[in-house]
Amino acid sequence: MTPDNEKTLTLYIKAYTPITIPMARLAKYMQAFAAMLSNEHGVHFSELKCGSTQLVARVDREEVPKVENQLDRVRRKDASQDALRAWDEIDRLLADDNATGFIYEGENQTAQIIEFPGIQRPKPVKYGPFTQDGSLDGVLVSVTGADQTIHIQLQNGDLKYTGIETDRETARRLAQHFFEPIRLHGVGRWMREDDGTWVLKRFKVHSFDALKNLELADVVEELRSTEGSKWSKMEDPLAALDDLRDGKDGLH
Repeated sequence: MTPDNEKTLTLYIKAYTPITIPMARLAKYMQAFAAMLSNEHGVHFSELKCGSTQLVARVDREEVPKVENQLDRVRRKDASQDALRAWDEIDRLLADDNATGFIYEGENQTAQIIEFPGIQRPKPVKYGPFTQDGSLDGVLVSVTGADQTIHIQLQNGDLKYTGIETDRETARRLAQHFFEPIRLHGVGRWMREDDGTWVLKRFKVHSFDALKNLELADVVEELRSTEGSKWSKMEDPLAALDDLRDGKDGLH
């Protein structure tokens, strides 16, 4: 029995039993469950119950309102990124275990607060590859190749674009802008992965613009505003760009 001044929340895992679930697997469920509840000191492990695997957590009375609010925010997808990632992790674990799950309050399994579709969630779909005209912005860090096709690499913060090709004449002119910000124009081959991210498979350069005549701060600001850009996460992007142009990152 749970004291009246406490509450229990149970993660019902429709897989294994308390005897058969591997310890390492149980630890992953426990870690994700705790992260989703987002209450380090007021939530405690209580027990494992039979009926598949039921992971019971006990919530201190004074922390009950906070935990209830947290679960409500998770249900509305309005919680912190860490909490939502924890929900995703539980759902992924369940899918890998060919199971579904839910969280219920107290002793009543019908009082389900949050559900996890697990194995029943829609299967992610890959799209592409697609061919589309476009442009790439970044700092030129590599021009290589001895045949008619020259290979180029651009650095955009922590993101490096590879699979870029051009002809020898364009490469010769590009080489004059080594470690400088440029904009490549051409045709790209893109693939949408099953996690929703777009991956550049190949890019054929037709022309380019040297951005060095623009104010450096304007160039960096444009790079930072580009969707998917890593420059936005840098504390001092101007210094990082200077280091890159000076060769301090070890690129040659």
